[in-house]
Amino acid sequence: MLKESAVVISYENGMARVKCQSQSACGQCAAKNSCGMSSLSELNGKRGEHIFTVETMMPLSEGQVVEIGLEEKSMLFSALLMYIVPLVALLLATGLSHYISENELSRALVIFLFTAISFVFIKRYTKKLRQQAKFQPVLLRVLS
Repeated sequence: MLKESAVVISYENGMARVKCQSQSACGQCAAKNSCGMSSLSELNGKRGEHIFTVETMMPLSEGQVVEIGLEEKSMLFSALLMYIVPLVALLLATGLSHYISENELSRALVIFLFTAISFVFIKRYTKKLRQQAKFQPVLLRVLS
């Protein structure tokens, strides 16, 4: 199980909204003061801030620090879905575009459309996945 600490934002009727901050490797590097990537990662301000709704029977108060967890399988499946499906669509579209047309512009358009359709498919499919319990973070324990 992947674990992360989070801060409770609000709690109502067994549902807690929690906020966790993704940690960047740039913050830990000794060369962060002279590195361009570190500067770029700080441009967006609240980058890496995630808000989740977690179901809990334990009443929580605002500001409490809790530990939430997510199953590795669901995280791996999400990564596979987000990276492999568009890549496969891109490769298939590239292979099929040779048979569709000899014109480079129309081939590029076919490749772009197939890849865009794969992202639309992923967006719709992930909305369905969000409803499943195994893709929802769970409250593991209260830290403070």
